[in-house]
Amino acid sequence: MALKKEDRRQNILSVLSERESIDTQELASLMDVSLVTLRRDLRDLQKSGLLINGYGVVRAVNQETDPNSFFLRRLRVERESKEIIASKAIEYVEENDVLFIDESTTCYVFALKLSRAFKKLHIITNGINILLALSKIQGFSVESSGGSLQYGFDSLIGPRAESLVSSIYANKFFFSAASFRSKIGTFELSPFSASIKRKMLLNSSERILLIDSSKFDVIAPFKMAEVGEINRVITEEKDFIPSLHS
Repeated sequence: MALKKEDRRQNILSVLSERESIDTQELASLMDVSLVTLRRDLRDLQKSGLLINGYGVVRAVNQETDPNSFFLRRLRVERESKEIIASKAIEYVEENDVLFIDESTTCYVFALKLSRAFKKLHIITNGINILLALSKIQGFSVESSGGSLQYGFDSLIGPRAESLVSSIYANKFFFSAASFRSKIGTFELSPFSASIKRKMLLNSSERILLIDSSKFDVIAPFKMAEVGEINRVITEEKDFIPSLHS
C-alpha cells in the first residue's frame, strides 16, 4: 500500500538523518516511488528548509554545522511576506526575459515561483541557492556570475563575478536589500554584495526592488542604489514607484 504524503516525506528525512547525502535515483528506489513523485516531495521539503536538492543529489541540512544554515534561518524570517512579494513580482516578468536576480532569500522564493510560472527565461544570478533551485528547470538558461564564495551569504562576489555581470545586459533586475530608506535608496550589510548588485543594476534597463516592510528605514552601512534608480518597489502591502512615493 502506498504511503501517504506526510509519511513518505518523514521517511525521506529519516534516511537523511543517517546519511548526509544520497543520489536521487537511489532515494526514489528506497522510497519505492517514481522520480516525479520524489521530486515533488523534495521540492516541498527544500522550501521548508529541511534539505537541499540539486545536481542529482539530496543533502541533509544540519542546522548546527551546515554553512547554509544562516541562509535557511534568514529564509524563515518574514516568510509569508516573501511569498506574497514573490507572487506579485512574477506579474512583471514575461517569457524570454533576461533577468538578473540577486542572492537574497526573497529572490530565492521569487526564483522558485518563476520555475513554476514560466517556460523560457534567461537568468543570471550570484546566488548559490538560486542556482541549485533552478538547475533542473528545462527551458531556463541559468548563468552563474562566477567569482568567490561569500561565506554566510551563499553568494558569489569579487572581480571575476563583477566582470561577467558587466559584460551582460539584462532587461530586468530583481533584487532585495538589507535596508530601504524611501528618500535615499537601498543599503547592504556587505560591501561585496553592494558592489556586485551595483554592477547588475547598472547593466539592466528595469530595476525592481523586492523587500518586506520590516526592512524600511533600518540601518545598514553600505549604499547600493539611489532611490531614483529604482523603477518599482514591491512589498507585502503594496507596490509603488519610489520617486513618486512620499
